[in-house]
Amino acid sequence: MENEQPFSNEKSLALIQQMIRQARSNITDSGSGWLLWGTLIFLTCVSTYIFIDIGSENIFLAWNIFGGITVIMLLVDIFRPRRKTVLTYVDEVMRYVNIAFIVSLFTIIISINISVSPNSGFGYFLMIFAILMLVNGGVLKSRALIIGAALNWAGAIAIFINKEFKYDMLIMAGAVMAGYIIPGLIMRAQYRKLRQKDQL
Repeated sequence: MENEQPFSNEKSLALIQQMIRQARSNITDSGSGWLLWGTLIFLTCVSTYIFIDIGSENIFLAWNIFGGITVIMLLVDIFRPRRKTVLTYVDEVMRYVNIAFIVSLFTIIISINISVSPNSGFGYFLMIFAILMLVNGGVLKSRALIIGAALNWAGAIAIFINKEFKYDMLIMAGAVMAGYIIPGLIMRAQYRKLRQKDQL
């Protein structure tokens, strides 16, 4: 149209920089989610080990509390008003990956309550944790998450070999430390550096 003003070099450069920042933010992760869930699962595993070691009557108390917290957090996330943002193809794919992960997680929980032994069930947990880590690690180009995925698969095999449930909790705690907490700390540090650069 005749009334449209051509972009100056400064405006063009500013627009390009804004688009780069937006694209970069779509494929970065602050690490907060990994740290939150990793810490919750780690503490739950360690608590369960202690409950078994002291001979508590309800060794799954920590997992029941964790389950309640999880349901509340998922409901808050579902019903929380969201800002209208443009979803990229990667965002859309990752949304389906997360849905598949959550459905698989609850399927394993149901199976443990019906017919699958806790020993096997927690091995399956580490298997699907590893899948989530590997996919996210590939998308985010995070070597820490990819290594964490490998260690979680190794942890799953260790749980299947081990026959004493209380040691499953230590194996799972170690796998979660390697796959959630350490990558979360690394991503947190990288995210802060990236934000500092963007503010310059």
